[in-house]
Amino acid sequence: MVGAALALPGPGRAAVSNPVVSGPITGGLHGHPLFDSWWNPAEVGYVQEEYFVSGTATALGSAQSAPYTTRMVVSRPSSPDRFNGSVLLDWTNVTGQFENAVDTLEGRQLLVREGWAFVHVSAQAAGICCTPLTPKVWDPVRYAPLSHPGDQYSYDIFSQVARAVRAPTGVDPMGGLHVQKEVAAGQSQSADYLDTYVRQAQPGAGVIDGFLIHGGGSKTWATPPAVPVLHLLADTEASPAGPSTSTNYRLWEIAGTSHSDFWIGYEQEVGQGPRALTDRPQQAYSAEQDLNVTAGNYGEVVHPMDATCILAGATFPMRYAVSTALHDLNAWVRNPLDAPANGPRFQFNGALAAQDSHGNTLGGVRLPPIDVPVAHYVSTACGLGGLTVPFTDAELHALYPTHAAYYGQMVTKTNAAVTAGWLLSPDGQDLLARACAAKVRWQEAPSPCP
Repeated sequence: MVGAALALPGPGRAAVSNPVVSGPITGGLHGHPLFDSWWNPAEVGYVQEEYFVSGTATALGSAQSAPYTTRMVVSRPSSPDRFNGSVLLDWTNVTGQFENAVDTLEGRQLLVREGWAFVHVSAQAAGICCTPLTPKVWDPVRYAPLSHPGDQYSYDIFSQVARAVRAPTGVDPMGGLHVQKEVAAGQSQSADYLDTYVRQAQPGAGVIDGFLIHGGGSKTWATPPAVPVLHLLADTEASPAGPSTSTNYRLWEIAGTSHSDFWIGYEQEVGQGPRALTDRPQQAYSAEQDLNVTAGNYGEVVHPMDATCILAGATFPMRYAVSTALHDLNAWVRNPLDAPANGPRFQFNGALAAQDSHGNTLGGVRLPPIDVPVAHYVSTACGLGGLTVPFTDAELHALYPTHAAYYGQMVTKTNAAVTAGWLLSPDGQDLLARACAAKVRWQEAPSPCP
């Protein structure tokens, strides 16, 4: 059964079917959605609910169609007054054979702060079945209706989810909130899928207003994108090939960053993991804030996980860049005059990114921890995670004889990054709070910073 179709203007545009939405979903063996929030979103004024989405999807580049039922986990402000009108559709990453909403996790503080709604979309088959942390195996009772015909259908499934979120018929997953703009984001494998979506599906579907392509995709466009695309790359993806120039394409290369990072890994291991594996009750929001003290370190305080190859990954704060990207993309899709600038390119020695005397990347968008370094950030180690090698006390003190000297440089660079538009003011405040708390590296007692 398929709902009404959305007829879109313009030559060559196909209709996007409006699927059937059912829910909120309850029950099952665990009594909660897989990969729901491990802390209580009501404490920050949010409602989180799971819905099933059913319809008939068409394979990309083919007339072949097949029925499907997938899921989405919707997080939205409980009050219309808090909703900013924008929805982030996260094409969840399934490289690990479980779903990972990378850009939601990286940008969540921004999303909640600005009043976005954000949607965990199970677009690909590997996100549905058949490993222990996929819905069909994790809770075969709750997720018995789910069925995915294959990834060639994922593009139309994603379009139909976007259609259902923006203009539902029947069950409204947005709880009556008026959706003004939808932005899609995906990281790594999901970025590659979104890159294909922009090139091949978006011209016919036209249901998404802008895209954040993070850690994948191509910098060149034979046909310029029809809607804003912000392309975010880490050191790991550095290549000297030049990007296309387009009104609707912007490239940011973030110096010091790895393909994956400590913020994501630590959140998964310490926060999400126990919820999914043991059904730990949702914790108070204060537990999330406490976890973020450690998850958000950038090497300023030595952590035992820094220089070991583990799931957590390197500590350079890509989350600040993701937050700025989402903030700027939201402005851009509302007004073309608010398009952000292209970022500075990485510097290269031949095919490899050039490095400074500390082994850190030269060029690119430079957040304060790369210009006032306390560590060597190795994006090419430990697979996709990278690692952080904090400077020894001797190395640190040779660069900054006192904590005041270090903190003063951080203040200067942070203010400059905020002024230049590469760092949002609240994230600058967070960064300086962490820099202030690093006095232990100079054997100084904790105290306020000027």
